[in-house]
Amino acid sequence: MSRNRSTKNEINIVSDSVPEITNQAISTAKIGIDCYLNNDFSTVIDPEKLLVKLLDSKRKGLKLRMISDLTMKDSSLYRDFVNYFEIRHTDQISCNMILIDRSHFMTLLTSGSNKTRLLRIFDKSFVSAQQFLFDSLWGFALPFKEKIKEIEYGHGKSFTKNISKSSEIVDTIRRSIKSSIDEILILFSEYEVLIHSKKLGILKLLQEVTWRGIKVRIIVHCENKNIKDYLKGIFIENFPDVSLQYLQKSLQTKMTTMIFDRRTFLDISTDVSFDENSESVMGSSIYSNNEIKLNSLISIFEFLWIQSDIDNQKVIKEAYFKLFKGFNLRDETYKREWKFKVNKQKK
Repeated sequence: MSRNRSTKNEINIVSDSVPEITNQAISTAKIGIDCYLNNDFSTVIDPEKLLVKLLDSKRKGLKLRMISDLTMKDSSLYRDFVNYFEIRHTDQISCNMILIDRSHFMTLLTSGSNKTRLLRIFDKSFVSAQQFLFDSLWGFALPFKEKIKEIEYGHGKSFTKNISKSSEIVDTIRRSIKSSIDEILILFSEYEVLIHSKKLGILKLLQEVTWRGIKVRIIVHCENKNIKDYLKGIFIENFPDVSLQYLQKSLQTKMTTMIFDRRTFLDISTDVSFDENSESVMGSSIYSNNEIKLNSLISIFEFLWIQSDIDNQKVIKEAYFKLFKGFNLRDETYKREWKFKVNKQKK
């Protein structure tokens, strides 16, 4: 049976152009999309083309929900969907299924010869039953971000690793940035190390992950106004989605601290007397998920972020008052007599 009619309350099985028809059907959504996706999904539907359709749906304000049987090898693929879908996880998914506007059901069928077909059903009673099953499973499925953290960081496993080689430190930084899914916090005690991070491509990588919805905040100690202006120019032009704030007072230690998803951290001792053509600026470091140390570093970062924001407001106020310094402004009092006219209604 192979029919291409799209009349409602009818069952359609499509053998040809499955990816195109699936994307076209998603484009018709006006309320929302719910779906189950498992490991076989990417072998049939091109994720890149689908993302274009999902972006359009998101802009329209549609509600997008996904339940997936996410595994380690799939995590990088499904991170792309985080910006569009609210995602939850369960190990019980055995098919790829899409519900559109609670009225249109689609699923992928694979025959013994590995040929994929698309089953589309518009029958109201059938679609309602599938929607009920989805809503029920959604209620106890595990949130996506929690599953990712469980996979990539382990469940309840504490570790601390000392790293001394600069190349290994840089590799750890890059790997941690790429695997982050929520937020990255970085504290530079010297602005020279921040500038060197640009040369190593770290700032570029941070900008790229913001495109996946990851928040990146950086604090750097810098008292030199010319250097601040230089850094502002760099970030505005090359890293506009990375938030940067400045500390006016120096820190007691020369360290660079990076916190990934509030789950792991990298504490790096730094030396500003380095060769610009090497990575020797990176001294010994500690890579860990120790909860006590992690919470302490997060608290310090958030305190310094607030402090740097206060310092920034002070600078703005000082610049504002300097702008009017030297003007002989006089005090003036403005008075106005308020009169209200009462309109009498005619009886």
